[in-house]
Amino acid sequence: MIIKQTLVLFISLLISLLFITKANATCEMSGEALNTSNGPGTPVNDSDIGVGDACNYVPDTYQVEFYRMSLCTSNPDVAGEAQPDLSSCVDMLAETGETTQVNIVGTTETALDVPDFTIPAGTYPYMVARLSARLGIRHAFEATTPVAWANGSVQDPGTYCWTVNNVLTGIDNREGQITPFGTTVNAGDADQSNMQCSNTASDVSNAEFSYEVVYVNDDNGCASFDFNDGDRADAGNVGNGSAISRMMQSATTSATSCENTNSILWTIALTTPLVVTETSNFVMNFRTTDAVSIDFFGGATDDPRIVKVGADPIQAYLTVN
Repeated sequence: MIIKQTLVLFISLLISLLFITKANATCEMSGEALNTSNGPGTPVNDSDIGVGDACNYVPDTYQVEFYRMSLCTSNPDVAGEAQPDLSSCVDMLAETGETTQVNIVGTTETALDVPDFTIPAGTYPYMVARLSARLGIRHAFEATTPVAWANGSVQDPGTYCWTVNNVLTGIDNREGQITPFGTTVNAGDADQSNMQCSNTASDVSNAEFSYEVVYVNDDNGCASFDFNDGDRADAGNVGNGSAISRMMQSATTSATSCENTNSILWTIALTTPLVVTETSNFVMNFRTTDAVSIDFFGGATDDPRIVKVGADPIQAYLTVN
């Protein structure tokens, strides 16, 4: 029996999944304001590692673009294989060469704009998605102390800060990394923040999407990119199964470097296989807690100086009702 359904997106704020291992920390707040009172070089405090120059928080809006979402009867991403094998997969969102963009805001429930799809009734132990390697964050915060920012040179500080779309950053803060989306900037070294600050509360309404590219799984960055298998990495337990991340350069071809990584293939071996029947509904859950990294300049000596907000990838769940 063929099932035709509309995919529904439900956004829940729980834990995030990181492609590069980072602490799942939470920024210390003072009321509704980010606590930046711990010193200019180590202004913030996170729940995992204490006082430092960075902490993680829930983004105001998280933007992700999907190429495909599929269910599979066999493992599409086997260790040791140069390329994924998607022949056992059936699509909820099929590859067209274009992406479907989703803006995740708070805990809202939103219909994902995809065509009707058909899924044969049966049992599916694997879920796979290919998403753009470029992730967007729109975020603003109030700080407890004035925060400086940079635009070629250090600018006057303010207590209200918001994202701007002026530079492209990379997951490993690499300067000059060529990507399909442009060349990355190390915002700290370049004196070019992707945030601006002022003392006017209403200025936060100017927040724009700032973009970061995830082009490698390894903590050591592009120098350690494994070109044999798209830098395939075990992401461990993600709540509903165990996940694998692979960098891709097209729908079926693994990336061979940071430079040609345009997307990420995300595969989950489900703890409990999904059983599709004639009356199934599909609900996709994304967890975005700590999915924005708020990074400050560790060498600041006067006021804390914001370097960037970075996009830490989110965790996806699919349930069938």
